[in-house]
Amino acid sequence: MATLRHGVIGCAGIGLTHADAVQTVDGVKLVACSDVDEQAAEEFADAYDCGAYTDVGEMVADADVDAVSVCTPSGTHADVTVEAARAGADVLCEKPLDVYADRIDRMIRVCEEEGVTLAGVFQKRTHENAQVAKAAVEDGDIGDLVLGDTHVKWFRSQGYYDSGGWRGTRDMDGGAMMNQAIHAIDRLQWLMGGVESVTALTDTLQRDLECEDTAAVALRFENGSLGTIEATTAVKGGTDRTEINGTEGTVGLAGQALTTFEVGTGEESDYGAETESRAVEIEEAEWPEPHVRVVRDFVDALREGREPMVPAREAREAVDVILAAYESADRGEPVALDDVRGD
Repeated sequence: MATLRHGVIGCAGIGLTHADAVQTVDGVKLVACSDVDEQAAEEFADAYDCGAYTDVGEMVADADVDAVSVCTPSGTHADVTVEAARAGADVLCEKPLDVYADRIDRMIRVCEEEGVTLAGVFQKRTHENAQVAKAAVEDGDIGDLVLGDTHVKWFRSQGYYDSGGWRGTRDMDGGAMMNQAIHAIDRLQWLMGGVESVTALTDTLQRDLECEDTAAVALRFENGSLGTIEATTAVKGGTDRTEINGTEGTVGLAGQALTTFEVGTGEESDYGAETESRAVEIEEAEWPEPHVRVVRDFVDALREGREPMVPAREAREAVDVILAAYESADRGEPVALDDVRGD
């Protein structure tokens, strides 16, 4: 099969990571870039030896682009994806797919109508600790799932939010959940088997932005188990971790490390159960290797005619959790994910 011709839309930040990843993967060539900022596009093109454009449709047609990476601000993802799809390009879209359900519905619908692939980017699924945890769940090593929780307790300064007019806005970005914690939320729901409903408290406690800088969310998963999400960008010294608890064991993750893998031995009393530790050697991936894995899977999926690692319907799951949390916080009651989905 001929080499896949790839374009990057959004020539700063994560767009550079996608460009580096594309240049690493066999069977694909970076041939073009597009940005509404002409200077940014030209500088990107000079750095990566590709064509520069300010119009997505023109880029796809003129450079004969087969597929694109969408790396623009979150609230533009739907419009950019639709433009690329209608020009005939398959789309690999950075997280989140977009920040509103109706926009996501539209981009999925148009991609289906145009017969192009739409995939999301959740590279933390490719980390070895996440793969070990997924296997432990699917193989029954930790028994029936009971609890699943994640927290992302980070620091982002007011200057960070002030650095771009779109940062922290509801229409273009979202808050601590949509921007920072979404990878952890996706990984949690992926490991636990999907979220049915949420009950949430959100607030803007320390930063000046339209959305939340802090959230606490209770979850009911589709399999009946329970869980929690905690997210903030307003603390110092916080941690980032996920833990999955089952009737026969526990798996814990922090960063790329596997912090806990305990399984029951069968010895138990009324007040405790004996466990043994599973030793698993984890190799941490250097940047941008996780994105390289995502791009490689996307390219292979197109060449092999199969679904990508994170098809659109899965890529929207974490966004739906967050949208349900927003709705729950506003209404003061539990909200089912089905209630926030459009189509």
